[in-house]
Amino acid sequence: MKVAAIQMNSSGQVDLNLSKTEALLIQAKDAGADICFLPENFAFMGHPKELLNSVMEDEETGPIQAKISNIAKEHQIWIIAGSIPIKDSETGKSLSRSVTFNDEGQIKGFYDKVHLFDVEVNGRKYHESEAYNAGTEVKTVSTPWFKIGLSICYDLRFPELYRSQEFKDIEVISVPSAFTKETGEAHWMTLLQSRAIENLAYVVAPNQCGEHVGSRKTFGHSVILDPWGEIMDLKKDGEGFALAEIDIEGLKSIRSKFPALEHRKL
Repeated sequence: MKVAAIQMNSSGQVDLNLSKTEALLIQAKDAGADICFLPENFAFMGHPKELLNSVMEDEETGPIQAKISNIAKEHQIWIIAGSIPIKDSETGKSLSRSVTFNDEGQIKGFYDKVHLFDVEVNGRKYHESEAYNAGTEVKTVSTPWFKIGLSICYDLRFPELYRSQEFKDIEVISVPSAFTKETGEAHWMTLLQSRAIENLAYVVAPNQCGEHVGSRKTFGHSVILDPWGEIMDLKKDGEGFALAEIDIEGLKSIRSKFPALEHRKL
């Protein structure tokens, strides 16, 4: 079966972003994709205050979730919706939630981003915690083909998440991102290849690209890696997608011949 990593240049206009999302998902489906992975913030890359005031959705309800559900059902594809802002009822802030929809449009699982991007890069400050609350649980989701370990963007820098007990039997790692241009040029591919190699797992990493609200620039280079860390397909620039076939029997063979996961002591 085939997976697609969708690359987008999302704006602060939800309707426009969702229209582009649908078009790209249909293109990927027509190219043979059975599961499509969307980037972080695919539906909204605007100012955090606007997110807090008008974009957040309640759990399992809202125009973003409804749109992705309808696309999945109409086109009979599974969709890993990179991240959707979901209201945390206790604090009023948002959770950055990756939501999995099956080909009937049903929600089959979700993950709330654990590691928030509170850093300064080349004099530019990013403080996700001003708008978001961090998740607290590692999550996976099962599909008819394989089990996926869920993560989001900055999580990529924390290998202990990917070596948690919850991830012990995953075969594909999902890393929807809005990785910045600066950090992407320095570390994006190295980190992704490390997660693939050390976990002997496929990695699907859809990223944002280009310039966004507030002159923020993201790196693109959406990629699908095999369990040996080799690039299977790469979308460097512009909107579009990377596409590759996942071979679970081949993965099992690699793990059998090179049983590093079985040799873990901790």
